[in-house]
Amino acid sequence: MDEQKPPSEQKDADAPADGAVASEEMGSAEGDPLKPPEGASAGPGPEPESTDTKGPPQAGSTPARRCALCNCGDWSPHGQRELQRFEPAPDWPEQLVGHEPPEGPGQSPPELEPVGDDLMQIGFSERVTPAQLFEPTGHCWVHRWCAAWSAGVGQEVAGLAGVSRAVFSGISQKCEHCRQMGATIPCRAAGCPRLYHFPCAAASGCFQSMKTLRLLCPEHVAEAVQMEDARCSVCDGPGDLRDLVFC
Repeated sequence: MDEQKPPSEQKDADAPADGAVASEEMGSAEGDPLKPPEGASAGPGPEPESTDTKGPPQAGSTPARRCALCNCGDWSPHGQRELQRFEPAPDWPEQLVGHEPPEGPGQSPPELEPVGDDLMQIGFSERVTPAQLFEPTGHCWVHRWCAAWSAGVGQEVAGLAGVSRAVFSGISQKCEHCRQMGATIPCRAAGCPRLYHFPCAAASGCFQSMKTLRLLCPEHVAEAVQMEDARCSVCDGPGDLRDLVFC
């Protein structure tokens, strides 16, 4: 005859199983221990800093890089290509002569317009100074197409030359389209005084030859008929040059 265990021993023998069930029920009620409670931080360390650079810079932060000709940032939807850092001109110190802030010597120049990619934010006001567009070493940041299309800029083995001189010229040159400073791309029609920023050229209906990097303003766009890339690749006709779409 089998020996029966006392009730107290039977209860002790069943306790581990009951305890395991109770533990599982408690865990499901409290939630997954691997996930932080709702509203709590995912880890003990500080939250990562935001990489969004569209907002205004915080006090003490590094200013956002901008093109010294069009005022757009590193990336722009207007096709200026990459933002590059260009070497100073050999006569960089001499170029600063005569470019004092409008308020007079020793006065701080006004703050630059915010960096932006909207067409309403292209260019600079008439109060811009070289100190705001150049680094203390004389280097400047300019988009490749803003530089390559500018008057006086040439292509050399080492890259584009004359970019800093173009920036100096743009300080006193107003765009025909947006009426802001920094315009260095001229209409190539004889005697035409119109100048543009690279993004403003397309917005105003200029003809831009991608093969010769020459621009014709809307008043002289008819002269583009003689250019090779002014003809449609499908019908081989010029059509309305202001509506011609480029790859």
